[in-house]
Amino acid sequence: MPSISAYVKPELLKWARTSANIQPIAAARKIGVPEDLIAAWEAGQKRPTITQLRKATTVYRRPLAVFYLPEPPEGYETLRNFRRLGPSQSGGWSTALHGEYRRAHFQRDVLLELAELDQERPPSDWRLSQLRGTDEQLAESVRRRLMSLVDLKVPTASSDEYSHLGYWTRALEDAGVLVMSTQGGLVSVEEMRAFSLYFDEVPVIMLNGADAPRGRLFSLLHEYMHLLLHTEGLCDMTTDQYAVTEDRRLEARCNALAAEILMPRESVLGSVLVRQHHPGDPWILGDLIEAARPFGVSVEALLRRLVTLQQVSLADYQAFREAQQGSAAVKKRPSGGSFYFTKARDLGKGYVRTVAGAHRRSLIDSTTAAEYLDAKVGQIARLAEVSGS
Repeated sequence: MPSISAYVKPELLKWARTSANIQPIAAARKIGVPEDLIAAWEAGQKRPTITQLRKATTVYRRPLAVFYLPEPPEGYETLRNFRRLGPSQSGGWSTALHGEYRRAHFQRDVLLELAELDQERPPSDWRLSQLRGTDEQLAESVRRRLMSLVDLKVPTASSDEYSHLGYWTRALEDAGVLVMSTQGGLVSVEEMRAFSLYFDEVPVIMLNGADAPRGRLFSLLHEYMHLLLHTEGLCDMTTDQYAVTEDRRLEARCNALAAEILMPRESVLGSVLVRQHHPGDPWILGDLIEAARPFGVSVEALLRRLVTLQQVSLADYQAFREAQQGSAAVKKRPSGGSFYFTKARDLGKGYVRTVAGAHRRSLIDSTTAAEYLDAKVGQIARLAEVSGS
């Protein structure tokens, strides 16, 4: 019996492959066809069979219906790119980043479905009705709003960096933001520090799980500023000395707002170490570490904040960054640790609590809950426990 050809447009096949960041040779091997057949499909010289197309949907991670659109969709898996790419880098996405982008959309869809089953609207406290006043006043309003929502003890100077990250993450989750992390170091920090997806309901912040907790904390608030300003994007959190484009000015503003929220002017200037330090004198790394500890941020973030507060010159900050490039550069964090804590972090503890809560109230069955959590049925209870459910 002859194979049935799939009447799909060549440009759809090429779009699906290139947007998934898969080379023709790799695609051919994964689909199980001769290496030259991918090029023939995309040139319109041959057509895939129905069976081959179904394999391609799995390899390219696209629904079958997408291949029967009249033309490649615009804006599908595209984000405003705020990254500063070096000469050796391209603006493309890795396969892993594409996968995490799709996972973010999937988990958001799950939360919307559960809210509908629950006959409740998702929380929307993350939005501010007014964005008036100076950026300092805006940051203070945001800080007060988030702190009023979270039922956790405010981190102190003795709290570790995970406590600070957990506090602000929980505040944003309670406010209605889906906060997630990339899985298992799949996406390098050099490619992406974080991204945000703007929606009126259940916006998304994806942090890089390979980043240090202090880096993730700053990224978290930076991306939240994007959402408040009704923008979204793929960010690397690079600080510019001169923000000359609209995108870089927006990034600089989000950085400044995040810094103001995490390091309020009065708290920084009232710090003993800052008060005792004479402007113009070089900072000792040990003092910077101690001064940054109460805020849960990195030394670089604090030093940049001190520039804004006119306690450190921009030249000294740039010199510090250059001196630390080799020894303090962001490195991939080693994998390991508890499966359940890592899984809950990657999915987002707020997400786990919502799915587990729906399961507990019999809105969804065990199989569906396990699918939503990408886990086994027997792991649901423990995941819920480590997520604070």
